[in-house]
Amino acid sequence: MSYQLNKKVSDLEPYEPISGNYRIRLDANESFLEIPEHVRADMLDRIGRLHLNRYPDPLASGVCEKAGRYLGVKPELITVGNGSDELLTLLTQVIMSKGEKLVYTSPDFSMYKCYGYLAEVECIEYRKDESFKIGVDDLIDLIRREGARMVIFSNPCNPTGVGISREEVLRLIEGAPDCLVVVDEAYMEFWNESVLDCVEKYDNLMVLKTCSKSFRMAGIRCGLAISNAKVTNALRAAKSPYNVNSMTQAAAETLFDYPHELDSATQAVIQSRDELYRGVTALAEKHPDKLSLLPTSANFVYIKMPSGEAKRIFEAMKAEGVIVRCMGDYLRITCGTETENAEVVRLLEVYL
Repeated sequence: MSYQLNKKVSDLEPYEPISGNYRIRLDANESFLEIPEHVRADMLDRIGRLHLNRYPDPLASGVCEKAGRYLGVKPELITVGNGSDELLTLLTQVIMSKGEKLVYTSPDFSMYKCYGYLAEVECIEYRKDESFKIGVDDLIDLIRREGARMVIFSNPCNPTGVGISREEVLRLIEGAPDCLVVVDEAYMEFWNESVLDCVEKYDNLMVLKTCSKSFRMAGIRCGLAISNAKVTNALRAAKSPYNVNSMTQAAAETLFDYPHELDSATQAVIQSRDELYRGVTALAEKHPDKLSLLPTSANFVYIKMPSGEAKRIFEAMKAEGVIVRCMGDYLRITCGTETENAEVVRLLEVYL
């Protein structure tokens, strides 16, 4: 008799991002900007002085201090993770118990449901309306009816770029006091509706942040969970003792030492996004029967096409060495450099 995997793992399909070398990569919502050379030099100097024979700081205290100063929150309310994905795993596997109910919105980041499934919690879908907006009253009703212990959503949303206002998020928090509201603000630097300043006001709010988007450091895998002292202490106690390696900590500390660089990079991405949005909007006006797009508050555009067209154009772009993300009848295109944006718009027009 041979060893058998349990059903939840044996039936699981791996998350498979696009791999390979392409001349233009606009598929993963990363920043198109590299960090400046003087910041990179400082970062490498710090990494070069690390004692790698020793374990890293278990709480990543330096990152908490500097990120807290930049974000305007107390360092002791931050838990640093090996990317936001580790923090999401902790939330579903530790903060929640087997059999409890997790509400996730759809469409949204697909891994929310996956991590809940692996934690053996009951995952309940909230379907957004045709404009991909969350109806807060309906969501509150669902949470109450199901007795959900956690609700999670990205704001602005990945993949749609649509967000809900700060006032609506606060109304959700207040309307579901027995449910931990996890707001993934990975893209909030490109908008202005954060609830980060409210983490101490509410005992059922957690905000997730990442270094992978506007902070230009997807490669270091550094995520932040910010909540009140009670939730933060529980999360810190449950995580692995040395979960964030010394090199990531040194890189993140350096990053937050340059707040003006972070701000200017964010503005550059917003400018690029708006440029890409204008280019695609012009195409939509010329070809209203072939594509439409939603207003976006993130660093990408989300384009709807007739059945089969998104896949056809995705493959055609791929053959040209240009990678975007195909999601059913939608293309999600991350903003890039001025040249990259122009090339994507040109190729779209050719294929249309």
